[in-house]
Amino acid sequence: MKIHGVVAFKCENVATLDPITFETPESFISLPKWNAKKTGSISFDFRTTEPNGLILFSHGKPRHQKDAKHPQMIKVDFFAIEMLDGHLYLLLDMGSGTIKIKALLKKVNDGEWYHVDFQRDGRSDFPFASSLVPPSTQNSCPGTISVNTLRTPYTAPGESEILDLDDELYLGGLPENKAGLVFPTEVWTALLNYGYVGCIRDLFIDGQSKDIRQMAEVQSTAGVKPSCSKETAKPCLSNPCKNNGMCRDGWNRYVCDCSGTGYLGRSCEREATVLSYDGSMFMKIQLPVVMHTEAEDVSLRFRSQRAYGILMATTSRDSADTLRLELDAGRVKLTVNLDCIRINCNSSFADHIKKSPMITTQSHEQFK
Repeated sequence: MKIHGVVAFKCENVATLDPITFETPESFISLPKWNAKKTGSISFDFRTTEPNGLILFSHGKPRHQKDAKHPQMIKVDFFAIEMLDGHLYLLLDMGSGTIKIKALLKKVNDGEWYHVDFQRDGRSDFPFASSLVPPSTQNSCPGTISVNTLRTPYTAPGESEILDLDDELYLGGLPENKAGLVFPTEVWTALLNYGYVGCIRDLFIDGQSKDIRQMAEVQSTAGVKPSCSKETAKPCLSNPCKNNGMCRDGWNRYVCDCSGTGYLGRSCEREATVLSYDGSMFMKIQLPVVMHTEAEDVSLRFRSQRAYGILMATTSRDSADTLRLELDAGRVKLTVNLDCIRINCNSSFADHIKKSPMITTQSHEQFK
């Protein structure tokens, strides 16, 4: 290598990027719209012991799905990085189908720092042979997501090469009841309200550092602390969950599972409302919009002296999909119809369920 002329070498000081902690699932930071139509990159470090949480999310302008089965289904381009059951996932949709990539085989909720680097190159996989490959089978816009330098490549299906993100980029979670905010069915943490709880530092977008600590201060974000430390004491040792609630140690907090107690609240301290039915009564809950979801978390407790009866059922004028929970000869029976796939589950749940959502039961009670 030869150098001609006068070349000045200098280093620019980069502002210290202090870590922040999202202390609650409801806390989040809004960042400006990310222009990643063709190319883009995002990198950051994170640290948590929580199994679930939405780390990054943004979406584009809503459009109606061109599908006879779901004519009213809203689709959007979107980008998301989320944690589910301790695993880190990348989700991306540019209008031709969703990709969902597990970024690392091992779980990443062990309390250690992890570095994530997302790269979107915006090139076609078939630069020279595109005429030989049918457009419907080509994959476009390859890129990678790396965790601690372990790279996982991805390709997006279909012909679309434009990632049209029209909304803000959210870090750590999502706002409640924001007009125009669309939750794609594939982003389970958004549907289940799993905000991220843990630390984030060194956020770079397209090579530019972002002072998320200052952003949190400017936005007066509740539940965001300008530091990162892990408390050595385990919160569950003090038995904070009342009324037999199950306690789980989170990131500097305890999490109570009250689903089997008949109580509500952060510590299962508030008695839940109880409704009584005589066999001819029912309550109808009208949802404001048609819902299209891949993940739901529904729990209930009941007691009855009758061997038959409907506990819960869903219906829709626009879809044949149904979910029906009932008592059948003294046993709990769950029937799910999803696009002509019929699944029956009795109270033993012994059979392995294929081609269906994950169904979990903690307790079903019938008192005689």
